[in-house]
Amino acid sequence: MSLREPFDLEPAERRTHRLLAAVPPQALPLGFRDAIMRTVASERGVGWEWIVAAVLALPSVAFLAFQVATRGSEFAAALNNVVVAATNDTPQAFFFVDGLTVLAFALLGLASLIAAHASTAIPSRGSTTR
Repeated sequence: MSLREPFDLEPAERRTHRLLAAVPPQALPLGFRDAIMRTVASERGVGWEWIVAAVLALPSVAFLAFQVATRGSEFAAALNNVVVAATNDTPQAFFFVDGLTVLAFALLGLASLIAAHASTAIPSRGSTTR
């Protein structure tokens, strides 16, 4: 194991680097991940996460569907302007994006994140953990 210090360390970071570099690496015990996932899955139910994800996602999806249905041509033109501005090397690129549309996409992304967390906390059927 090399205890050489990187060149970009601040003087205050050198002692911490030496301390952490002196600790030998150890492999995690067999079944460590499964034990952690068991405790995560058994500590609480994830039903509330699905409800929060649905409360955030459904109005956002409904608003985006309404935007496309009523202002589909404007939505397509704005998307086309974004693509043209991204592909051309012009300093004068201009496009308009509605703030509510950005908020709807942000809430949809947050709902997806919460739903992904809820789905990882549910033990799988074919899991070998007990």
